[in-house]
Amino acid sequence: MKNYLFFITILFSFNLFAEFDTKCSILITKRLQSSDEAYKDALNKINQCNKYDILSVTSFLEPSISKVYITDLIQGFCMFDHQIVTLLDNSTSNLSCVHRGKQRTERKFEN
Repeated sequence: MKNYLFFITILFSFNLFAEFDTKCSILITKRLQSSDEAYKDALNKINQCNKYDILSVTSFLEPSISKVYITDLIQGFCMFDHQIVTLLDNSTSNLSCVHRGKQRTERKFEN
């Protein structure tokens, strides 16, 4: 019986770590039309990623625009109980986090 419980514990541990081995990479680059279209493209790609994928987003937009987009991605797609890593820079900005599976719904406040 002890060996059986030990085996189940080991099996569960490997399965838990296996869920976090997929990376979903997204690039946000400036288009001739607008940076808004590049962000919508990125959202479409993120929606194709799976729950527990590691989202790796790289933005080549201006820092002020990247900050807004990355903040929006964190609030919408990242699991808060896992580490979220961001780097906002003048040339590139990066976000890495664990995908929650689907986008959080946006709360609308009425007056």
